[in-house]
Amino acid sequence: MVDLNLIKVFITIFDTRSVSIAAEHLNITQPSVSHSLSRLRYLMKDQLFTRTKEGMIPTFYATQLYDSLNQPLLDIENVINDVKEFDFNHSDRCFRVALTDIGGRYFLPLILSRLEQIAPEISLEVVTVDMNKLSDWLVTGKIDAAICNKNLEDKNLNTLTLFQEKYVCLVSKNIQSIQEKFTLEHFLEENHAVVSATTGHSLIENYLSKQNLRRKIKLRVPQFSILNELIEKHNLIVTVPSRIGKYYQSNPAIRVFDVPFDLPEFDVTLHWHKKTADVLAQKWFINFLQDTLSNL
Repeated sequence: MVDLNLIKVFITIFDTRSVSIAAEHLNITQPSVSHSLSRLRYLMKDQLFTRTKEGMIPTFYATQLYDSLNQPLLDIENVINDVKEFDFNHSDRCFRVALTDIGGRYFLPLILSRLEQIAPEISLEVVTVDMNKLSDWLVTGKIDAAICNKNLEDKNLNTLTLFQEKYVCLVSKNIQSIQEKFTLEHFLEENHAVVSATTGHSLIENYLSKQNLRRKIKLRVPQFSILNELIEKHNLIVTVPSRIGKYYQSNPAIRVFDVPFDLPEFDVTLHWHKKTADVLAQKWFINFLQDTLSNL
C-alpha cells in the first residue's frame, strides 16, 4: 500500500511545479520532499517530473496519475477536515488576496472592517493583480482568492459574480474643448492615461479596435492610484469603473462623464481554488468574502 503522504507530496509538486514550494505548502523540509519523490519514482517505475527552468514538468504518466489521484485525495482531506474546527475568532492566520490598486481602495475598507468585528486576529496580505499569472497563483496556493473584472477560464477555479460595473471617464477641467458635453470626438482627440492590461482593464481598447478607432495614449502606468494629480495638471482623460469615479465627484478640478459610446457592462468577480492544504480555513475565508461583498 502506498503511503497517503507520498500521494500528497506528488499532488503538491504537480500543482506547484516546485519541490521547494511544495515543501513550504506541506510544512516539511525540502530534503523530505525530495526523498518522498525518490520513493515515488521507485514505486511508480517512472521519473514523474523533469526539472527545467520553468519548474518540475510532469511526465505523461504523471499527468495520468494526477487525474486519477487528485479528486480522491481531496475527498479524503475534506472528510478529515470536516471533523475538525477552524476557530476564526482566535486564529492568527494570514490570508492572501489579489486586488488591483483601485479594487483595494474599494474593497479593503469593507473587508477589514468586518474582519475587525468577527476575526480580529486574522490578517491580510494583498497581492497586485496580474491577469497573466492569476490562475497559476490560485492553483498553486500563492493566493487564497482574487477579485478582478475578468472571468478566468480555468476549470479548476470557482467563480462568483459580485456585481456588474460600467466605466466612466475622469476629465481634467483644464481641457477647454470639453464643457457640458463629452463626445466620442472629444474622447478620440484628447490625451489619455491608461493602466497596464495585466490589471484586466482592456475592455475599452478591445472595443475601439473592433471599431477601427484609436485614442491618443499619452501615458501608460502600472496602477490607477498615481493618476489623480496627473489628471488635474496635465489635461488627461482616465477611464475607471463607476464606483471609483464617485470618489472624484467632489474634486473641483475633475469632471466625471459617462463613456461616450455604447460599451457593455462587465462583471466584477471573486475567484478561488477549493483544493488547499487547509480546507476549512479556505472555506471560511471564501464564505466570509461572499457574505461581505455579495450585496454591493
